[in-house]
Amino acid sequence: MDLSDRKRKILQAIIDEYIGTAEPVGSRAISKKENLGLSSATIRNEMADLEEMGYLIQPHTSAGRVPSDEGYRFYVNSLMRNYKIGMEAVAQLQSVLETRVSQLERLIKYAGVIASSLTDYTTVVTAPKENGFEIKKIDLVMVASQSAMLIVVTRTVRSQVINIDIDDITCSRLAEILNRNLSGLAADDITFEKIQDIQKEAERNMSVHPKALIDIMHFVYDTITSEKETEIYVNNAKSILQYPEYSDIEKAQQIFSFLEDKENLKKLVKANEGKGVEAKIGKENDDEIMKDCSLVSINYSLGDKTGGSLAVIGPKRMNYAKVFASLDLISNEIDKILSYYMNDE
Repeated sequence: MDLSDRKRKILQAIIDEYIGTAEPVGSRAISKKENLGLSSATIRNEMADLEEMGYLIQPHTSAGRVPSDEGYRFYVNSLMRNYKIGMEAVAQLQSVLETRVSQLERLIKYAGVIASSLTDYTTVVTAPKENGFEIKKIDLVMVASQSAMLIVVTRTVRSQVINIDIDDITCSRLAEILNRNLSGLAADDITFEKIQDIQKEAERNMSVHPKALIDIMHFVYDTITSEKETEIYVNNAKSILQYPEYSDIEKAQQIFSFLEDKENLKKLVKANEGKGVEAKIGKENDDEIMKDCSLVSINYSLGDKTGGSLAVIGPKRMNYAKVFASLDLISNEIDKILSYYMNDE
């Protein structure tokens, strides 16, 4: 629905004021604070029109107005001003994230901490699924008589001592066969036929007991499928308490319980359909507990795939401009760091 320029300015002024005060906004407050060149009576009439159109709500007969979910949606899509994050904060963000590049899990986890620090809202960040990773390298190193250390490198490194009756030379040759056949593959790529090919090549070129080879393949497969569940990290959940929307103890307990349930959060913070920052406002969220909240999220990349999501949860009157700018900045930095890291490998 198209709004006149005057209605757009009044709606923007009301939402900006309500974001800062959490108090219903009256025409007098807008006429005093905003340089609109309009009388209180004119503003009041426009506010009544905006209420009739569904963009504002009047909680009580004598009170001012507050934005509806539709009002917030129009604000986010059409009225929100650009927010510029200070260069000092940007430099600090880059420095902190770059120091954690050696461990993907720490990098992603700390990105949520930074997002919470920048926005002062609760953040949720999901880490990539391990079974989306490819095998980078397999090492097989003799550590004792009839014992070898099997090392599988993906985005993490896992190792296991296995019993295998071979010598150093055979150990190296077997590692070569495994790397030649498995390097670059993910879990879904390791077919029964692929395992048979490896077994035939190993039996043809060296003396390796079939059971030992089966143990090796089980460990390799378990390594790249062991993290089937997406890791999820919540930061600054207590920030909810500082907002008057959650001054009611029962209401606060409900949202805390919701944030403690990882299954709820996995459904809530799933990958966006498109690119860039997206917002779900109030009733746009599927969960009833989120009807008074907004969820703003963005994906980050892992090579040419979506790695995970970074999200902010707060009251519907959150500072959308600041949250959008913060998430966009952090996601871009993660993408750049991970792109460099992956290409370097």
